[in-house]
Amino acid sequence: MRPPLRENAVSYDVAVIGGGPGGLPAAIAAARAGARTILVERTAALGGAAASGLGILGFLDRAGNPALGGIAQELVDRLVAVGGSPGHFRCPVHNSITPISPDLLKIVAVQMCQEAGVDILFENELLDVDIDPSDTLRSATVYGKLTKTRIEARVFIDATGDGDLAYLAGVPHTLGQDGTRTMQPSTLMFTVTGHDLDRFFAFLDDDPEEMGIKESYAVDYDVDFLRRTPGHCFIGMTQRIAQARAAGAFTIPRNQFIYISTASDRQLAINTSRVTRIDASDPVQLSKGLETGYGQVLELLDFMRSSMPGFEQVELSQIAPALGIRETRHFIGEHRLTMGTLDSPTTSEEAIALSAYNIDIHSGTGDGIDLQVVEEPFGIPYGCLVPQQVDGLLLSGRTISVDSTVFAAARVMGTCMAIAESAGLAAASAVETGGSVKDVDVARLRADLHDQGAILPGMPARSAVGVHTY
Repeated sequence: MRPPLRENAVSYDVAVIGGGPGGLPAAIAAARAGARTILVERTAALGGAAASGLGILGFLDRAGNPALGGIAQELVDRLVAVGGSPGHFRCPVHNSITPISPDLLKIVAVQMCQEAGVDILFENELLDVDIDPSDTLRSATVYGKLTKTRIEARVFIDATGDGDLAYLAGVPHTLGQDGTRTMQPSTLMFTVTGHDLDRFFAFLDDDPEEMGIKESYAVDYDVDFLRRTPGHCFIGMTQRIAQARAAGAFTIPRNQFIYISTASDRQLAINTSRVTRIDASDPVQLSKGLETGYGQVLELLDFMRSSMPGFEQVELSQIAPALGIRETRHFIGEHRLTMGTLDSPTTSEEAIALSAYNIDIHSGTGDGIDLQVVEEPFGIPYGCLVPQQVDGLLLSGRTISVDSTVFAAARVMGTCMAIAESAGLAAASAVETGGSVKDVDVARLRADLHDQGAILPGMPARSAVGVHTY
């Protein structure tokens, strides 16, 4: 007789679906606040995009002031202690970069969950949800290793990135950029070793035109900046890419080469793959995107070896475990933050996180990037986390309710971590009071976040602790 699928049923106060930057701090915050919490992750590691080697953006604002504290800063402090990050570095283009070790991050993330009392369920994919007649999310069913597990919870947090939980629950949403539905491209990150940056910098001395950012906002973004800043992002090689494309040796829809420092000076993270014209929330398109990404890795290795002095002996170190997805669904919440409301009093008064990154829109149809500097960090109101039409659910990370231009700034990992901590504390508060997530006391939530070290508008700023800022 054929054995049936195994079935389990568990019950928690808070269930977080997705263990990336939008989920990890949420689970830790909820558990620390006393809620019985489960964190479900579809892969074998926590960290999401941070487990790819990509440095974290959003810790410092344009002026170099700390914009993130709380669990996000604690995570970096702990990585610094084990050699997993050199800390935060200012950047004329990205405001700041925080290099990390992807593998040490995976370990530290698990340790922090264990210490907080979070139950982790790895390698389980969301399968279904139950909504009661009052439009409240009551359970989610996940699947892994021939087992369906039905999770009941008082509050769920969607940290899936693509909003799979909110989608199944029926939360209204849009796709891609407002007006066009075009989605920012995806990237298959990978790391390399065997490079000689001294030789590469000498090449840039002789050919400064290959420093790719010429806009006025990038003053001081030059070879000397790269030399004196261990945690940096190089963007350039525009001319050599054009030459390689003309020769038929470069087919990737990207006009510049990008590498980012990691926690080790022996490894660089390559952020140059570009997979356009896919909806990564669709499994067939996602699979095709991965196929394209793997081919681009080889093409980029060939380009480095043939066209980048100092990279002739470069070797592939690691390919990210998943495609890096910038944009898919945008969900509609009780509040939708738009470019027109960034500076409104309500935005600041109800802000539960700060976004300190620039508006950074990667073309979903071409090879360029549209970057608009954001001089002052802006707040993200709690209502952006509360979805319309469904109760018992909070949005976190990339799923929050903002327009597509605001999203282009708020989508980065640092901001997602701040949002996640807020979601976790809000969920625990709703459990404690027995009320709806729609009725969470935002003033109390802001005060609790501040007590935990978060940086919020209208609250006294806290400086970063235990991390050197360059």
